[in-house]
Amino acid sequence: MIKRIFSLFLLAVMTTCYTVAPFASSFAYGSTAAVYSTSAGYENLVPKKLEASMKDAIAHIYGKENVDIIYCNIERMIKKAKFERRPDLYEDDLKRDSDWYKDEVVYMFYPDQFGVDESGKPATFKTLINMLDYLKDLGVTTIYILPFADSPMGDSGFDVRDPKNVRADLGGMEEFGQFMAAARQKGFKIKADLILNHFSDQHEWFQQALKGDINKLHYFIAREDMPEYRQYKDEKQGYMVEYKEKDGTVTKRRLIFPEITDNHYRKVTIKGKDYYVYHTFYPFQLDVNWENPKVLYYMLDAVTFWANMGVDIFRMDAIPYLSKEEGTSAENQPKTHYVIQLISAYLQTIAPRSVIQAEACQQPKKILPYFGTDRKVEHNIKNNIKEITRTDKVQICYHFPYMPAIWASLVTADNSYFWKAYKNTPQIPDSAAWAMFLRVHDELTLEMVNEKTRELLYDGLAPKGAAFRKGYGVSGRLASFLDKNPDRIGMAFSILLSLPGVPIIYYGDEIGMPNNYANAKQTAKKREAKQKADKKNKTKMLSYFDSRDINRGPIKQSVFYDAMKNTQTYNHKVYARVQKLIKIRKQYPVMTRGTFTEIKTESPEVFAYVREYKDDRIVVINNLSADKEKATVIFINDNFGKKSKDVYLKDLLTDKMVRARVQNKKLTVKLNPYDAMWLKL
Repeated sequence: MIKRIFSLFLLAVMTTCYTVAPFASSFAYGSTAAVYSTSAGYENLVPKKLEASMKDAIAHIYGKENVDIIYCNIERMIKKAKFERRPDLYEDDLKRDSDWYKDEVVYMFYPDQFGVDESGKPATFKTLINMLDYLKDLGVTTIYILPFADSPMGDSGFDVRDPKNVRADLGGMEEFGQFMAAARQKGFKIKADLILNHFSDQHEWFQQALKGDINKLHYFIAREDMPEYRQYKDEKQGYMVEYKEKDGTVTKRRLIFPEITDNHYRKVTIKGKDYYVYHTFYPFQLDVNWENPKVLYYMLDAVTFWANMGVDIFRMDAIPYLSKEEGTSAENQPKTHYVIQLISAYLQTIAPRSVIQAEACQQPKKILPYFGTDRKVEHNIKNNIKEITRTDKVQICYHFPYMPAIWASLVTADNSYFWKAYKNTPQIPDSAAWAMFLRVHDELTLEMVNEKTRELLYDGLAPKGAAFRKGYGVSGRLASFLDKNPDRIGMAFSILLSLPGVPIIYYGDEIGMPNNYANAKQTAKKREAKQKADKKNKTKMLSYFDSRDINRGPIKQSVFYDAMKNTQTYNHKVYARVQKLIKIRKQYPVMTRGTFTEIKTESPEVFAYVREYKDDRIVVINNLSADKEKATVIFINDNFGKKSKDVYLKDLLTDKMVRARVQNKKLTVKLNPYDAMWLKL
């Protein structure tokens, strides 16, 4: 049996909850500390349903015997969080609709790479204020700032060193506060990463452990012996590692980066003794131990900090991996769901305006439990009662299979790839929403499709970008994948902005920016130099090159504003199309709130569907092909009569009347190559 470096002995000796701040020192020893009581004017501190949800989660994670003490500490944190909350945030708590996020259009960017000055110097939050007018003109409503917390930048900021501080190179907390105020004044909402699965090896916990404080290893997933292991390839899951313990226990887990490492453990030597610390991703990103309550308090404190800074949407990074029980895949485990349940109830208690989005790269059926179920909660907010109906876990989830399905339809000019993914998508709770995207900072993942489709996409897109995960992904920007054809790019955005869900636009895609191979090479060199410069760092890395860096890199401020203003350029043509699509989407609630129904077509090159809400109906027709199409769509419920006739429908994208031929249940229009129409019925 392996020796685990973790114990809940701290809980065993605790019998009451003390006033010492849990994030400073999770437990207070001694009998002289005062006991916190909820009876002193805080009867409505936590809504009963949220209290019950938190206690239920605590019981499943830490044991029923520890519910009272852990909840007591959390309750004190809630009291402090509410006391420190700004009046303007309380106003939002009261005013916002429960599911306000369904109407958002999200724009995501790296804070140091978006809108850099002419010298190429990395942007800071102060200079980013200059980009707010551009974003306002584009029409987006939520700004998603990719990781900006303090980090040594081994993984583009996802290797967090201090979760309650802003990187110095971005201007620190002072400039971040200025940016938040300016963005809020212009009406933007803010989305930020909440990285709860791992920390950088530069985090104080690990550094203290390396210096001899073995107790700090309790904060990570650590062990004293290395099991036997072998790497192999699974056609459905990709690259795997099988671990065999001395007692015969076998554990099989996905290897996320087979180009970087061949297993999940990093060897460290402390006071002459070897330990093995677990990492889901890079060896310099060490997974934290959620079964240690001190980790829980620390993370909740970070949630509180950013919620009270005004973050509207928390993107929970890599959440399927939170629980790592032996003998399991370390994905989608029951304790993981209870951690999410606890965080969700806590966040809704302290910041009812804010919601959670999950990054769970899983099939929709496995994602469904991350939403949970709809729940009505009455909040007492400054003596005002507000009822919020929201899911009891996360409110938004990425729909990862849609991305390769859409791309398969784009590559083949065949709509069936999308409809297969759609039919495999379960119904989600009414208050929940899918997050939709064409491209983001990560790879175009291919693990969600069958082998045939995977090969099709890889062969079609890898030559226009770069391979990732040994064939289980492709890196590259949208414009490069679509041959920098503005009409084709516009049609792809027509799909993104008309499908049900919350659309996410990746910086530079709205102006047709191509792959940045130079950035990938430069970043690899910097990563290698940084690792080798640290003589104490003996991290094993098979490669320093990350192909995802070709869809990253700096873009000058002038490039964005030129695309906005210079009407003669390719970049403007793409920009104007995206801007128009966003405007129409925001103008018509049917595009955000309406039902979504497939429309059959006589040719696979035509991708069509209808959105319907109250008295509004909009038919979306996209031409996936490079040829002109006589597009015939077949309705289910409409009947135009036996006699063929012409009708005129308004195309919202051009503000022009379009002639359509109708007969029986069929409607026929003429489409140019890569054309898109939003026809109002």
